[in-house]
Amino acid sequence: MSTENLGQKVAQLKQRYEEFLDRVNLSGLSSRISTVTTDLNRLPGMIEDIRSRGYVYRAFLEKKAQVMAEQWSQTQGRIHHTLNQEVEELRQHMKHVEAAVRQIDFRPTLPSITSLESTLNTVQEKVEAAENRIRSLFEPIERELQTTKAQIEEAKWFMQQKEEASFSFYPTEALFLAAKAEWVASGKGKQDPDGILFLTDQRLIFEQKETVGGGLFKRGQNVQEVEWEVPLSAVEDVTPENKGLLGGKDMLHFTLGQGAPYSKITVEVKGGVDCKYWTRELKRMLSGETKNERASQPDPELIEKLRSAPTACHVCNGQLPRLVAGQTEVECPYCGTVIRI
Repeated sequence: MSTENLGQKVAQLKQRYEEFLDRVNLSGLSSRISTVTTDLNRLPGMIEDIRSRGYVYRAFLEKKAQVMAEQWSQTQGRIHHTLNQEVEELRQHMKHVEAAVRQIDFRPTLPSITSLESTLNTVQEKVEAAENRIRSLFEPIERELQTTKAQIEEAKWFMQQKEEASFSFYPTEALFLAAKAEWVASGKGKQDPDGILFLTDQRLIFEQKETVGGGLFKRGQNVQEVEWEVPLSAVEDVTPENKGLLGGKDMLHFTLGQGAPYSKITVEVKGGVDCKYWTRELKRMLSGETKNERASQPDPELIEKLRSAPTACHVCNGQLPRLVAGQTEVECPYCGTVIRI
């Protein structure tokens, strides 16, 4: 090996040595462990925030936060003890590396360079093994924590859309899901309104929420208004479809019955929302599966009031639309009589 190549090799090995000086302290993993502790402590407050804003679903969040806190309390001490042990052992191995570095500083011969490279390779294997052992202790909780935080952040976004909505929700109406969406009213792309699709325990609502008419040197106009709403009792079926290039468009095809403004509606859900997920969740809402996922239940007096409400018009005897919580009156679809509950 030439003197020039020898010098380059020494520089490369010293750079690896400098990198290991920090890595053997496992500081990256230590930082992640501290973040888990901080985030777990913040979790109850994050959940309380969405509850105080009116999000009643995902009742599992409180339980998940409690279970993770208990798991972390039981394992945190062992994790820190193991981390300290691993760091101490790695520092001992680094002493051999330091000796080998001093040797090539004193006499950079090929044997001393080969010895340093071999020692660095051994330390690298030990560092990677130590990192894997530490990760195995905390990553399961870390992954669950990240999933839970994402569920909470999503619910926060739902409530933000509700708070910004141009329409009012019924007094006891509970928002379940919301998504950025486009109502495929004409199928002509930019001419179709963009906005938010809301799914509550009582209605499916599409609100246009976008800036329209803008262009070069021209300011667009903000438009925010309800385009349509459908009582859940009128939703007969929903079918998902992945459309477009590589199936990149997530479509929802609704078949609607009595009480709906249209017999069929197609919506494209956006923002990375999976149409199959929305279909599944809507069908669970329609079947009543989501009732047990509420952190708080509706007023029992209101439920009884709905149960005892009339089902037929007293004027024409026509069948009345199914009532939903929060309604104080219903209009007969046949004769137009308004019946107060």
